[in-house]
Amino acid sequence: MGRNYSIAGDQNAAAATTLIGVTGAATIRPRLYYLTIGASATPADQANNMQVLRSTAAGTSTAVTPQAIDPGDPAALASAGSNHTLEPTYTAGSIMLSFSFNSRANFQWYANPGKEIVVPATAANGLGLRFVVATGTQLHEGTFHYEE
Repeated sequence: MGRNYSIAGDQNAAAATTLIGVTGAATIRPRLYYLTIGASATPADQANNMQVLRSTAAGTSTAVTPQAIDPGDPAALASAGSNHTLEPTYTAGSIMLSFSFNSRANFQWYANPGKEIVVPATAANGLGLRFVVATGTQLHEGTFHYEE
C-alpha cells in the first residue's frame, strides 16, 4: 500500500487558469484518487467547467507542501502548486476528467479502487485542475488526495 498525501490551494475563477497541480518525478507515479472544489467566497449562481489534465511541465505557482494523511509517513516526493501565474504545459487531448458545477454547491470526485488517475514516472510530468469555463471570478478552493 502506498503513502497518501493531501494538497490544497485556491484560485480566482478564470478560463484557462489552473487552480492546483501535482508534479511527480522519474521515480514515482502519483495516483490521484480524490478531489473536491468549491467557492470560498459568498457563492453566486454561476457555472464552471473544469478539467483534470496531464502536464509535462509544472508552470509557475505558489508552492504547496503535500501533507501526509498518515502523520507517520515521510515527506512526499511529488511537488505541488496552487494559484498559477504561468500555466503548466498540458499534453494535447489529455483530459482525464471533465466536470461542470454550480458555485453554490461543492463538487467531489472519488476514483474507484484501482482506477485512479496515474501520473507517468517521468520527470516534470503531473496533473492539473484547470478552469475551462468560468462565468464569474469568485475565489475557489480545491483539494487533491493522491498516493505515492
